[in-house]
Amino acid sequence: MLSLKPGALSCSVCEGRALKCHTCVASTEEDCNKQGSTSCPQYADACSTITGPNTVMKSCSYKAFCDKAHSSNSGAKMECCFGDDCNGPHHSHSHGNSSQALACSPVVLMAALLLRMAFSQL
Repeated sequence: MLSLKPGALSCSVCEGRALKCHTCVASTEEDCNKQGSTSCPQYADACSTITGPNTVMKSCSYKAFCDKAHSSNSGAKMECCFGDDCNGPHHSHSHGNSSQALACSPVVLMAALLLRMAFSQL
């Protein structure tokens, strides 16, 4: 029989509550951080920050998307993390529970924009 200690599954998705991520699109990190955070859709399990030339975009994301971007090797810089508001102003340079990826900028930026539009419709 499998038994788990209380708190063994401590991720927000496992607990049935929504992850919170900073969500913004701006030309600088500072301007982006001023736009605040939001509760993510039910199955979003990561927060992402994508930076390119004169562009910063933060949004809810999925670990699978982060892993896919991590396997690419050129273009925009993408960072993923997995806790509430982990892509916010106080965590933006943290090396904690995060994953970094360099991704093909047109594909990643378009996919991220599509994800953001989809999340805004929910």
